[in-house]
Amino acid sequence: MPGLPLPQPLPQTTGCEYACPGPASHIFRQRPRTGLSPDEKLAAEKDLAQYCKPVELYNIIQRRAIKNPPFMQRCLLYNILARREKRIQITISLSGRTNTELQAQNIFPLYVMLARPTGNVSLEGHSPIYRFSRVCLLTSFSEFGNKDNSEATFIIPDVKNLSTSPSCNLDIILISCGQVGQSTGEDYCSGNHVESSSLQKLEGKCSWGKIPTNLLASSLENCVTLSLGTIVELASKVTMRPSFLEAKFLEQDSCLTFCSHKVDATGSYQLQLCMSAQEAGARDMSLSPYNNYTYNDLPPSSLSDIIRLRAGNVIFNYKYYYNTMHETEVTEDFSCPFCYVRCGSFKGLGCHLNSSHDLFRYEFWISEEYQVVNVGLKADTWRTEFLAEGVDPRQQTFSYRSRFKKRRRSKTTSEKIRHVHSHIMESGSPEDAQAGSEEDYVQGENGTSVANASIDPAQSLHGRNLSPPTVLQFGKTRKLSERADPRNRQLLQKRQFFHSHRAQPMALEQVFSDRDSEDEVDDDIADFEDRRMLDDFVDVTKDEKVIMHMWNSFVRKQRVLADGHIPWACEAFSQFHGQQLVQNPALLWGWRFFMIKLWNHSLLDARTMNTCNTILQDFQEKK
Repeated sequence: MPGLPLPQPLPQTTGCEYACPGPASHIFRQRPRTGLSPDEKLAAEKDLAQYCKPVELYNIIQRRAIKNPPFMQRCLLYNILARREKRIQITISLSGRTNTELQAQNIFPLYVMLARPTGNVSLEGHSPIYRFSRVCLLTSFSEFGNKDNSEATFIIPDVKNLSTSPSCNLDIILISCGQVGQSTGEDYCSGNHVESSSLQKLEGKCSWGKIPTNLLASSLENCVTLSLGTIVELASKVTMRPSFLEAKFLEQDSCLTFCSHKVDATGSYQLQLCMSAQEAGARDMSLSPYNNYTYNDLPPSSLSDIIRLRAGNVIFNYKYYYNTMHETEVTEDFSCPFCYVRCGSFKGLGCHLNSSHDLFRYEFWISEEYQVVNVGLKADTWRTEFLAEGVDPRQQTFSYRSRFKKRRRSKTTSEKIRHVHSHIMESGSPEDAQAGSEEDYVQGENGTSVANASIDPAQSLHGRNLSPPTVLQFGKTRKLSERADPRNRQLLQKRQFFHSHRAQPMALEQVFSDRDSEDEVDDDIADFEDRRMLDDFVDVTKDEKVIMHMWNSFVRKQRVLADGHIPWACEAFSQFHGQQLVQNPALLWGWRFFMIKLWNHSLLDARTMNTCNTILQDFQEKK
C-alpha cells in the first residue's frame, strides 16, 4: 500500500516514549524507487528482506502461544487500565424545575444505590432480592445544595458490556422515605455515602423505583460523541411505588427486598431525574493530541463512521535502506502487527512492543491526525553465521563449558580420628542399651568408616570385653562443664534458669548438660493448657470438649501439620481411640460429626470416612 509521509526524524526512543511532531513543513517523503539504479533496488530489497527472520521467529512463538500462552492478556496492567477508562461514570440529581408538583419534604431523604438482583425468582408480592455495595444520600434539589448533598455518582461497565454481557445486569434503585418521616441517617454518612448498617433503621413504609442499566445502554449507544470524552445529558422518569422495605436481608451480604402486600398500593408518583454520562478516562483523553481532532467540517451522517474508523488506528512504518524508504501498514484497535494482540491504548501498544518484540527499534509519534510507530531493525540483533559449504548446522557439535567450581578438600580419615574421643558411660545407665546396639563402625561425613577397634584395646580383660560399651562422639557434643572455664561456671551458678515451655526452675545439672531444652514440648503441660482453653467455651457440650481435646492432643503428638496429613490422621485416630469411642456413644457421634466438618471443608474424602467408620464398626463387633 502507498507510504505515508514521515515526520522530521526525532531523537531515537528505545523505550515507551511519545513525541509530538513539529511544524507540518518539517517532513520528508521516502525516496522514490523510480530514481534508483538496478544495484540500489537490489540492495533495498535485500535490506527489506531482513525483516523476514524476526517476523518468522515471532510467528513461531505465536503459534506455540496458542496452546501454551506465556501470560494472560486480560491480566496485563495496561489492558486493565484501558478497560477502566472505558467504563461509564453516571451522575444522578434532581432538579426543582422539573419536579414542581412535588414538595421537597415528600421526596427527601432519597437513597440511591447501584444494585444487582440475586435471581430471577422472587416471592409473590415481593421484588427480587437486590445486593448492593454503596449507597448515596440526596437531601436537596440540585439548585439549592452542594454536590455532596444533591448528586450521586456511580461507575458502571462500558456500553458494549452493558448491552451484551449477562453479568452486567444492574439496576439503579431509588428509595424515598420523605412521606413517612424517616431520619436521614446523617450520623452514618461520609459525604453523601451512607453505611449499609444505617439502612436497617429504614425498615418500614417507603417509596421505591428503579432504572435498569440496559435501558441506559440503548440510549448511550446512539451517542457517538461519548467515546470522544464529552458529557452526555439524559433525562429519565422513574415511577415511585409505595412499598415496605424489609431489612432482614441487610445483615447478610448487604441485601434488601420490597414487599407490596403490607402497604396501600395507591400513592404512586413520578420523579424526573437529571442524568449525565461520561467515560471514566475522559480527563486523560484530552492529554493526547490524537483525541483533540475536531470533527466540525464533517457531515453528521458520516460522523459515527469516521469516529469508529479513527478509534485505535495505528500506522506502522517499516524503515529500510538507510531509513530513506519505508513500507506502511495500518492496524485497528491498537493491535500489534506481529501477534495481533489488542493492547487497549497507544501507551499499552508501546509497552507490548518493547517487551514482547524487542528485536526491533521503535519510535512513537502522535499528532491530531495520526498515531504512528516507526519500526527499524537493530543493527547488532542478527549476525550472519558463516558455515562451510554442504555442512548441516544441525549436525555441528555444540560445545558448552560451565564455570569451574572449586571443590572442598575432604578431610582424610586420620584427620577425622583426631576429632574423635571416647565417651565411657556408666554401667546400667539408660544409654547402655542404646550403646550396645551401635554398629562396629562409625560412618564418616564422606562415606568412610571408622572402626571402634581403633580405640585402645586395653579396655578388654583376658580377651573378654568386661568394660562398658564405648561410643564415639565428636567434640561438638561435649558438655558445657567440659568446655567452660571456672570463671564462667561460677557466673552460671549464681543465676536461676527456667524451662522455656514449662517455666519450671532448672537444676544445675540440667544447665550444664549437653541437652538443649529450647525445643522441648511437655505433653502434660500442653494437655493442661488445651483443657483450660476448651473450658472457656460455654456453647459446647462436655462430650464435644472431650473429643476436641483428644483430637488436639493426637495431632500435636503425631505432628499433623499439612492438609494432606488429615486422611491418615483420621484413620490413625479411629484405630488408636476406637475402643474408647465405642464405649461412649456421645463421643462416637461427636467424632463422626467432626469428620463431617472436615469433609465439608474438603479436608477429608468419602473413602477415608468410610474406612474410619469400618474401623469403628469392627471395634463395636468385638465389644
